[in-house]
Amino acid sequence: MNDYQNSNLPIQNRVNDLLGRMTLQEKIGQVNQHLYGWKCYQKSSKDNYSLTNYFKEHVKWGNGIGALYGVLRADPWSKVNFKNGISLYNSQKLTNKIQEYVIEHSRLHIPVLFVEECPHGHQALESPSFPTNIGKGNSFDSSLIKQMAAAESDELKAKGINLALVSTLDLAKDPRWGRTEECFGEDPYLSAQFSEAIVQGFQGDLINEKNKIGDKIVNSAEKHVGVVLKHFIAQGEVLGGHNSGSVNLGKNEFINDYESLIHSCRNAAGIMAAYNDIDGIPCHVNEWLLKEKLRQDHGFQGIIMADGTALDRLSDFYPDESQAVKAALSAGIDISLWDNLFLNIENAVKIYPELLKDLNQSVSRVLTIKFLLGLFDNPYTNVTSEKIDQILQKENEINKQLSLESMTLVKNEHNILPIKKTTKAVIVGPSADSCYNLLGDYSAPQKTKIEQNTIYSALKEKMPSLKYTLGCQVRSKQTMKQKLMVEEASKGSDLAILVLGGSSSRRFDDKFFNNGALSSKSANMDCGENVDVASLQLGGSQIGLLKQLKKSGKKIITILIQGRPYDINEILSLSDAVLLSWYPGILGPQAVTDILLGDYNPEGKLSISYPINSSQLPVYYYQRDSQKNENYYDESGSPKLEFGYGLHYGQIKADINSLSFTSMVSGEVTIDLLNRSKMKVHETLLIFAQIKKLGEIPQKWRLIKFEKISLSANERKKLTLNFKIPVYCSIDEIYQTKVKLYNQVFENNKL
Repeated sequence: MNDYQNSNLPIQNRVNDLLGRMTLQEKIGQVNQHLYGWKCYQKSSKDNYSLTNYFKEHVKWGNGIGALYGVLRADPWSKVNFKNGISLYNSQKLTNKIQEYVIEHSRLHIPVLFVEECPHGHQALESPSFPTNIGKGNSFDSSLIKQMAAAESDELKAKGINLALVSTLDLAKDPRWGRTEECFGEDPYLSAQFSEAIVQGFQGDLINEKNKIGDKIVNSAEKHVGVVLKHFIAQGEVLGGHNSGSVNLGKNEFINDYESLIHSCRNAAGIMAAYNDIDGIPCHVNEWLLKEKLRQDHGFQGIIMADGTALDRLSDFYPDESQAVKAALSAGIDISLWDNLFLNIENAVKIYPELLKDLNQSVSRVLTIKFLLGLFDNPYTNVTSEKIDQILQKENEINKQLSLESMTLVKNEHNILPIKKTTKAVIVGPSADSCYNLLGDYSAPQKTKIEQNTIYSALKEKMPSLKYTLGCQVRSKQTMKQKLMVEEASKGSDLAILVLGGSSSRRFDDKFFNNGALSSKSANMDCGENVDVASLQLGGSQIGLLKQLKKSGKKIITILIQGRPYDINEILSLSDAVLLSWYPGILGPQAVTDILLGDYNPEGKLSISYPINSSQLPVYYYQRDSQKNENYYDESGSPKLEFGYGLHYGQIKADINSLSFTSMVSGEVTIDLLNRSKMKVHETLLIFAQIKKLGEIPQKWRLIKFEKISLSANERKKLTLNFKIPVYCSIDEIYQTKVKLYNQVFENNKL
C-alpha cells in the first residue's frame, strides 16, 4: 500500500505522496474542469446509460479528471429534460458509473469531483426548487437557511455529488442587474451571516480555520459534501447593473462592505471567482484579493474555482495564452470551468518553469479536498430509495416554511387581508397560473404535478368559487381578446387578485452563450443572468391590466412575483394590499394561499431598498453620510420602501427599555415587545449602528444584529440582546458610536 492509499495517515502526507508520483499531464488533468457533464452520458433506456467518447477522450487526455460539472444538470441550456435526463433515484447509478470509469482509467486511481449548481436547490430533475435568495433574505432566518443547506447536502450526498455551487456573496446594490435574484439582499452583514449558515449546513464542522485540513485523518466510512461560495467578489457592484462589468471600489469602501463576506468564506471547501474586475484588475488574476485577503488574512484553505469560461476571457488582456495561464495560476486559481486556457498549461510551464510550483500548489489543494470529502476511501454511493424519500420530505417541509417567511406584506389598507374563503374573487395576471414564473433562473424542468401547482390552483382548492383569466403576459402587449376576457371573468366578483411581476423562466428554444447566460431576447422573461434592464417598470400591459380592474370598482390585492424590485408606485397607489412574493419556489402557491387566507401571519422584512424608479439609483441604505442634499431637484432621494420594511396582520410595538455600552463597539440592549394582534407573530428585530472614525465620513447606518422573536396573540415579552459591532480599524480611531432599533437612537461618545 502506498502512503496516499493509507486512510490512517494525515491528509497532507497522502497528498505529498500522491503528488510526487504524478506526471505533469496528470497534474494538468486535476486542475481542469473542462467538460459539460450532461454531454458525458447518453440515456439508452429508462435505467441504462452509456458513457460518451467526448468524456472518455478527456479522461485519457488527463489520465483522470479533476472535476466534472453538471452531470445531473437539467434546463433549457443543457437541453436536458425528462426524456433524456437522469431521474432522482437513478442519479447515484450514473455518478457511480462515471466514477468507476475515471478511477479505473486513471494510472493512480484518482477519483473525480462531481460539481453541481445549487442556487435555490439542486438544478436537476425531481429536486425541490426553493425560494430564490432575494426572497430568502427577507426571512432574516439564519437557522432555517442552515437547515435548508443541511437537507440539500443530504440530497446531494445521496446522488454521489461532492461539491455544491451556491450564490451567497453578491450584494444587490443595483436592481437593474439581472442576477439580483441570486443575492440575499443589499446588506453585507446579512449576506455574511447567511453565507456562514450555508457553509455550516452543507459541511458541518468539516473545515475549521483554527486547524489545518492537512492535519486531519479522514474516517474512511464518512462521505461529505463541500460547498463552493460564489461569486468572489463584488459582482453586484458592477457599473450600470451590467452583468460581468467593471467595479470601481476604493480601499475603505471595499473593506467596509466586503471584509465580513470574505471572512464568511474561511471554512468553505471552495469559492468561485467573479467575472468582474475591481479597479481594472479581473478577479481571476487578482493576487491581492485571492492570496492576501482571502488566504492570508482570513485563513481560507479550500480551492478557488474559475467561473464558466472566465479564464478564456483573460486572453483579451495578455499578448499570448501562456502569459494568461501564468497570471491565473500565480494569482491562485486552482481549477477551471469549461475554458480552453488551462488545457495549455504544459506549454506555459515550458516557457515559465517557475510556474510548476504554482501548479503543484493548485493540484495539492484539489487533491486535499478530494481526500477531505472521502472520495479516495469511499468513492461510490449506495443510498436506498426510502432514505431519499425521507430527505425529500424534510426538504419540502423546510421549503414551505422558507416560502412563508420570505413573503413581505408592504400594504394592507383597511386590513383587507386576510380574506375569507367565501369571498367572490377573480384571479388575473401573467403569473397567476404559471409554475415556472415562480422558480427563477437556474431551474430544472418540473413534473406535470408540480407544473400544475400554481397560485390559482392552490387558492381554488380553498376558494371553490374563484375565477381565473390570464389578462396579459409579462412583457407582450395585452390583446383585445384578453381584455374582454378580463371583463367577462370579473363579473360578479367583489375582489380582484392580481399576480403581476417578472419572470426568469428560460425556454428550450432560447439561445445561450457557452457559459449558460442567455444570449437571445425571450418574449416574456425579464430577469436572470445576462438580463439587465435600464428601466424597473413592469413589462407589457401589466399596469394597464391593474388600471382596467381598478376602474371596475373592485378591491384589489396585488401579488408580485419577482427577482428584483420594480417601480411599483402605481401598484401601491391603486392596490388595496400588496404582497411581495419574490420567486417563492415550487411550494410558493401554498404559502401565498396560507397568507392570503390568514392561516399564516406575514413576517418578511425587505432585505433590499425599493427605489422610486431606476433614475434614482443607488438607494441602498448604508451610503456615506456626507451631508449633501440627498434629494434631486425633480425627485426625492429616499427609497420608496426602505430596508427592513414589512407589515404583519396586526401591530407589534417594540421599544428599547435600556441600552448600555461595554465598549465603543459592544454592549447590551433590552427590548420591550407587545403583540397587539389576535394572531401569532414572528417579528424580526433589526439593530443598526453608526461608527464615526477620525477623518472619515461614516456610513449612515449598518446592520449589526438581527433576531427573530415569536409572540403569541396579545403577548408581552422582554428580550435582552448582546451586540458587537464589526469594525476593521483600530478602536482608538473611533470617537462616537450610535445604535438604533427602528428610530430609537442611542449614542456613545469617547471622552
